[in-house]
Amino acid sequence: MKNILFWLYVVLAVLLIGFGYIYWQSNVSPSHSDSKSNQTEMKKTAFKDKSLQNIYNKNKEMNITLLSTPHQVTDDNQSLAQTLRDHYPSLKINEQMIETASDKIDVDKLKDAKPDVVILDAMTLNDFTEKVPAQAHNKQLSKIVDDLKSDHIEVRVIGTRPSTDKAFKTYQKEEENYFEDSKTYYTQSKKWAKDDLEESYDAKTELLTDQGLDIWYANLTDYLFKK
Repeated sequence: MKNILFWLYVVLAVLLIGFGYIYWQSNVSPSHSDSKSNQTEMKKTAFKDKSLQNIYNKNKEMNITLLSTPHQVTDDNQSLAQTLRDHYPSLKINEQMIETASDKIDVDKLKDAKPDVVILDAMTLNDFTEKVPAQAHNKQLSKIVDDLKSDHIEVRVIGTRPSTDKAFKTYQKEEENYFEDSKTYYTQSKKWAKDDLEESYDAKTELLTDQGLDIWYANLTDYLFKK
C-alpha cells in the first residue's frame, strides 16, 4: 500500500511540474515574445524625412491624426488607418473621417489632440464631390497646412489616385501643380498602373477594394518609411 501511495505521489508531482511549466510558458514566454516583436517593429520604423524621424527618436512613438475620406474604406470597413495600426503599433493613429468639404475642417480641434503629425489624405475627393472650385480647394489645403505648422505640427498632404474622369483629372492636375514645390505634398497618381485602377475601386460604391487599399498603403508607406 505504501509503495502504491509513493508512486502516486511521484506521478502527481510530475503532473504538477508539467502543468506549472505549461502555465509559465503561456504567461511568461508570450510577453517576452511580444517585447521582442515590439523592439523589431521599432527598429524598422525609420522615416525618410529627418524631421519625422527626430520626433520618433525622441518619443519612441508618434501621434498621428489622419484626416480621411469615406471613399478610402473597403466594403468590409477596413481602412488605411487600421492597416497602418496593424503594421506600425508604435504609431498612435487617430483617424477622423471628413465627410464634407475641407473648409469644414476644424483646425483648432485638431490642435487640441496634440498630434505630432497631421496627414490630409485625399481631400481632393471630398472637395471635387462637394463641387469646390480647384483654386479654392488648393488655397484651403494650403491654409490648413500653414495654420498647423505655425504651431510646430508636421503636416503631410496626400494626393489621390488617377481617374478616367476628365473633369477629375483636370482638378487633380491643378492640385499637383499648385503643390509642386511643396515639401509637405505627396503625389501618388503616377504610381498607379492603369491596369490596376479597374480592380481597385468598386464601380457602384466608389469604395476601395482590398487591392486598392493595398496599393494605397504601399504608396503611402513608400513615401513615409525607409525599407
